[in-house]
Amino acid sequence: MNSVSRPRVLLVALANWFGGPRLPRAFSRAGFHVTTFALSGLLILRSQATDETVLLPEATSNEELLAALLAAIERTQPDIVVPTDESSILALHAVAARSRQPGVSDRARGAIAASIGGPKSAATVRNRKALAELASSRGVRTPDHAVVRSEADALAFGARHGYPVVLKEEDSAAGFGVFICKDEGALREALRKSSQHPAVYEQGLLAQTFIAGRTAMRVVVAQAGNVLGGLSALKLETWPTAQGPSTCVELFDHPEMKASCEAIVGALGYSGFASFDFMIDEASRAHLIELNARPTPISHLGERYGACLCRHLHAALTGEPTSAGEPQGLPSRVALFPQEWVRDQNSAHLRAGVYHDAPWEEPDLVEAYVAFGRGQMRYMAYRVLDARDEDLRKKLTELERSAEA
Repeated sequence: MNSVSRPRVLLVALANWFGGPRLPRAFSRAGFHVTTFALSGLLILRSQATDETVLLPEATSNEELLAALLAAIERTQPDIVVPTDESSILALHAVAARSRQPGVSDRARGAIAASIGGPKSAATVRNRKALAELASSRGVRTPDHAVVRSEADALAFGARHGYPVVLKEEDSAAGFGVFICKDEGALREALRKSSQHPAVYEQGLLAQTFIAGRTAMRVVVAQAGNVLGGLSALKLETWPTAQGPSTCVELFDHPEMKASCEAIVGALGYSGFASFDFMIDEASRAHLIELNARPTPISHLGERYGACLCRHLHAALTGEPTSAGEPQGLPSRVALFPQEWVRDQNSAHLRAGVYHDAPWEEPDLVEAYVAFGRGQMRYMAYRVLDARDEDLRKKLTELERSAEA
């Protein structure tokens, strides 16, 4: 651990995702020194729980961004770096590849390894096809799957397994790039849409059998392949699509989900935060669907329910025993703020009997959330930084190839 009295976390934010701005206070309450590395204008900057901010202009190029992120890791000496959105994952993995070149301190390399695990871990968590293969090899329950690279491959999968068929693109998130194809015609149409993006289509798509049931997730924090703590929830509502991010959840326990997460984390030697998505079928069996290598919008809730992920991490870094928070007798059903309000301002979930997770202790953040939420209502979609992400993926590929040479 860092030699100062408090462990240090560096939060990286390159896009406006609803969950990220709740993390500074969660880490601060757990005893961390919090530094935020962010592009200007993002919601996370409205949190009042940050000790230090590294601010970059929105027009910063990706080359400048990666250099600045590596410099911030060298200067602030974090014990862990936490990406808060998909763009941040790409940036952190690119910096990890660059850190294998000469001129980077052992301290910075150690902080990066403590944040993502090794190169194998980084490559697998970004690739849905590789994750599905790993899960199957470890005996984790998953839908039947195959990699499809042509219409013939996809139709053959449908003929073998029946419909609906789920097709998933790489390099997508928040429910985008996922097609549930009820018949052969829908499958052909999904392939047509995907083929309009050659850089994605040429990687191959993951085809999976459709599992009827309820969607669930488990977010964990891990260190060198060991799960330190976790929190599970059923998705009750999502927005803007049925496959999109949660807006209302119900916290619960599921032993198979817990065991599956531990198996994957152990196989990868994973470090940092991760969220696993599952389908719970009618027999209550948990089928692993995918992994997101970052905290998700329920990650900050643990303290109120006796399962604080940040406190688990603090204990692992300091060696000091700590409580994971005391259950406060709150309802297990949680309306996430502002997500459920954005989905439906008249939602029944915003009434009695549901915990409404608004950060009233941070009025500036509430104000920013409301303004941003109104914009989401107008556009009915998340703003996706495709141009920046596409360039980051290219740089990441180049850096990883160079590091392997």
